[in-house]
Amino acid sequence: MLQLVILLLASSSFTLCSEVVRQYHLMKDLKGWEDAQTYCREYFTDLVTIRNHEDMETLIKPTNVINVPSQVWIGLKKSGMGTWSWSVGEKTRSAGYSNWVSSPASSHHCGGLGGDGKWFGGLCNTILPFVCHGGETSGRMHVVLEEKNWRDAQTYCRLNYFDLASARSETENDELQQIMSSSSLSSVWFGLFRDEWQWSDQSNSSFRHWEPGQPNIDGNCTLFGTSSKGLWDRSCTHTFPFYCYDDVKIKHVKILKVEMKSDPSLDLNDEAVSNAILQELKQKFQGLDLQWRVQDGKIFQEKEKKKTNEEDFIVK
Repeated sequence: MLQLVILLLASSSFTLCSEVVRQYHLMKDLKGWEDAQTYCREYFTDLVTIRNHEDMETLIKPTNVINVPSQVWIGLKKSGMGTWSWSVGEKTRSAGYSNWVSSPASSHHCGGLGGDGKWFGGLCNTILPFVCHGGETSGRMHVVLEEKNWRDAQTYCRLNYFDLASARSETENDELQQIMSSSSLSSVWFGLFRDEWQWSDQSNSSFRHWEPGQPNIDGNCTLFGTSSKGLWDRSCTHTFPFYCYDDVKIKHVKILKVEMKSDPSLDLNDEAVSNAILQELKQKFQGLDLQWRVQDGKIFQEKEKKKTNEEDFIVK
């Protein structure tokens, strides 16, 4: 009998999966940055990390409803250790590809691409043409011949396309080099930059969206401008509301119906029998949390016409 049960179950198709959903918590109490960090770590996961444009849009909605001040603490803080990153929100060390012509000078915090495909570091106020990326939907690179400094180029790309272009693989780097060659350009800005800011949860996200003129050395901790969707630096001792987050794992449960045939003299609803069947199923599908579903006090329900029993079980 048990062999028949397993055969019928195996012939059914089912999936078991889970996903992690990020939940945000806007705390209206006024705290300094470090006190806000302590609170978030005690009651949630940490101060919030802004990973991309979508996160910014998500964070802005509750602030419009609850009528909080125009700035709230987030988890970005100056660390003193400069790291090269991509404007779209990824560390270069995470991407695992680089193509520097030479080690950048310590005063050079913005990255460009030469006509030979090699990367170089430069002063961020240098005026150059630049390359934008259209995002996942279009996937196209767009050369902008109008010359701007790196920060203004980033703003232009985010307003008109998606972000400054990245070269996170040899293929992407070659594509950028070909675009430059067709435009007869010797050097352009792209999405590479170095800064000294780190997220409280040690996230690798390099996404930044500073207000014009920021960071301006007002402090080492970061505020999110809820009205402008921009970032501001402030002294960590100032008190503001703050954003915490939780990563919540959600399990998807599927209910399966299985038909079974057995000797009429065997009571499938007998506890010993149903437990034996369940244990056999658990051995067959190790790692899944299987439970019987009880209806009207019974696990198995007899069909009216066919001498066949049904049972439901829950996969967690």
